[in-house]
Amino acid sequence: MTFAQLLSPIRLPFRRLLSTMPFTYEEAVTKIVGLQTNAAVLDALRKAGPRMNDKSLPEMRDYLRRIGYEPKDLDCMNIIHVTGTKGKGSTCALTQSVLHNWTSPDGKPLKTGLFTSPHLVAMRERIRIDGAPISEDLFAKYTEDVWNRLEATKDQAAYLQHSQDPKKIIKNQLANPDKPAYFRFLTLVAFHAMMQEKVDVAILEVGVGGEYDSTNIVENPIVCGITALGLDHVTVLGNTIDSIAWHKAGIIKLCFGIRHIYSFCVTLTIQHKVPAIAFNQVPEAIEVIKQRAAEKEAPLQIVYPENVTALDHIEIGLHGVHQRYNALVAVELCKIWLEKCRGVKFEEPQGVVPASFFKGLKEVKWPGRGQVMPVQDTKYASEVQPDTDLKWYLDGAHTAESLQVCAEWFKDTVKEKTDTTKRVLATQQVRKWKLPWKRSPQRRKASAIKHRFNFFVALTDSANFTVAIDEKLTLQHELADAWLKLVPEFPQDQIHYAASVEEAVLWSVDFSQKAGLGQKTQVLSTGSLIMVGNTLTVMDIPPQ
Repeated sequence: MTFAQLLSPIRLPFRRLLSTMPFTYEEAVTKIVGLQTNAAVLDALRKAGPRMNDKSLPEMRDYLRRIGYEPKDLDCMNIIHVTGTKGKGSTCALTQSVLHNWTSPDGKPLKTGLFTSPHLVAMRERIRIDGAPISEDLFAKYTEDVWNRLEATKDQAAYLQHSQDPKKIIKNQLANPDKPAYFRFLTLVAFHAMMQEKVDVAILEVGVGGEYDSTNIVENPIVCGITALGLDHVTVLGNTIDSIAWHKAGIIKLCFGIRHIYSFCVTLTIQHKVPAIAFNQVPEAIEVIKQRAAEKEAPLQIVYPENVTALDHIEIGLHGVHQRYNALVAVELCKIWLEKCRGVKFEEPQGVVPASFFKGLKEVKWPGRGQVMPVQDTKYASEVQPDTDLKWYLDGAHTAESLQVCAEWFKDTVKEKTDTTKRVLATQQVRKWKLPWKRSPQRRKASAIKHRFNFFVALTDSANFTVAIDEKLTLQHELADAWLKLVPEFPQDQIHYAASVEEAVLWSVDFSQKAGLGQKTQVLSTGSLIMVGNTLTVMDIPPQ
């Protein structure tokens, strides 16, 4: 059924919707933010049962149909689907950069679409065309399209009013019960935007998990990728690594028979199984991935850490050995995509990175991951002395494993500490600093402690509507208490409690001005991508 046929019974109401003034970018963002679930409703939903279950994908398919698409329509975007706990966003960015910078026989670059989360500064960063966030005008247009199509078909969501499902009863009390929640809606906007922009390839980052994630309505991708796994989102995915691996491996597809490959405007019909690339995991996790791939008869290729030598002497635009691991996965994803969608036959032997990938690996940009921000590049440049040496080291690490990697990156970047160096650890950890690993927190944080931070700044995100306001001060103190247990000798008078990200940034600026001539101030800001994004926003850094 076409979208026009779908709307035929309700043409007049839909025309009235289209006759209104177009959304501005600010209005589009406000509409989507209004779909966020606040802390009280989230608590009620948790008590009513699991957030993600086997009803999640049928609901998402229904939303997709209401905006005029069938899941099979998405095949024309030649999708690369990526999940993982750590590095999935970076892997997507690397994949996008390699493919966009690859030179095709006709000399035209591939038009790439990229959907990731969360955003750092502006919501439109989540949807990128050729590596750049879509414009405010396009984001507003495509948001309005999706919103109006859902409005025009809202009678199809009337079942919510009669359902006895406790979760649906709770959702029916929301302002827009006929609309999908925040991330689902953004997923629909991303699908619609990339379809309308006619991308050659769409790279999709899973939101949470994989099996029941809203991106997993994709039925027939070209290739799937699984990056490093760890314990994260345990209330949704389970508190064991094998349970998390099961969810992540849910993006592996069971697909046989006909696959239409859209190549150079020609549709090719081939026999197709969807291959999967997985970074090697701890035994419990990799066995689950192997089992799920075998169940779906999906070809599985495992990338091993020791393969990183293939990247020796190749410049990667993202810093840290962990990003080289991500690059290994990205390289294999790109090779499979180009082989299947462009008929490329690589001459390089297995394990050798094609020279045509070097430019994309070098030029990749991915803010908030191992990013160094001097005060001179922020709005505070005019408020400090010209010779002020203040730098923020920004990284969105949020799991025990990724925080360890962040600490190693920080150590390698700042080098040795001198008597004129003051270091500040500014962090937000909504997980209350609990490290869900068998190894002790002391061992996990050893490298971070060696950097001898002079100050510890505990902060929370005052812009996060999913966290109840009365929890914020409690979280700050719990975070500081956890730090003191980890480093008992740390001076309590050098712990600062920031009411917001802005206060933490201002504290750092003020501290740098009180320091003596020649003093270096190095601030490691980590704990979540949302916190890093809010830090960039406070600094008035534009979307990147």
